[in-house]
Amino acid sequence: MSTVAFLSGEFILCDRANGGTAVLLRSLWVTVLICAIVLPIKSYLAQDTKLAFSAYELKVELGQMIPWFGAIFAGTYAAFYTRFAAQWGYLASLYNQIMATTAAGQPGQFPNRTSINWNAAFIEDAQDLHLARKSMFASVIREHLKNPHVVRVFLASADNGQYRLRELERQLNCTAVDPAEFEFPEK
Repeated sequence: MSTVAFLSGEFILCDRANGGTAVLLRSLWVTVLICAIVLPIKSYLAQDTKLAFSAYELKVELGQMIPWFGAIFAGTYAAFYTRFAAQWGYLASLYNQIMATTAAGQPGQFPNRTSINWNAAFIEDAQDLHLARKSMFASVIREHLKNPHVVRVFLASADNGQYRLRELERQLNCTAVDPAEFEFPEK
């Protein structure tokens, strides 16, 4: 895990889908880290500072930092929520585009290589954005994992595809179909 991922609380997304709870926890994490860095600097730079620990002074300093805590929390929450909303909107839009294209096609036109690639990319994007476990996307992904052609493309195109597929199976409590037994469509 990179330093930026740690500092931004990305590890929180390992255990839960991106969403309101993850945004709240990540905002609290970043706020506490920033305040933990700012407090000693602020205290050291204060007038008449003595370099000796005082529980009373710590209590006073923490009390004075409550407005800072609120402002930092509000800023980080707004940033994380805006990012989550944009990611959710992108993935929902992608799904709607796939469905609209499929619905507008001639009977028998789908699935074809393009739609199969698109569905595999949808799964990869959902996983990358930590949205694969959201119930509305999880049900779609479970269906896609029943299609051997989509699974084959996902395995071939996603970085570390085999590991990522196993993670999806674990997170979504499902089993992907074995793509080895099926021919790829010629359409």
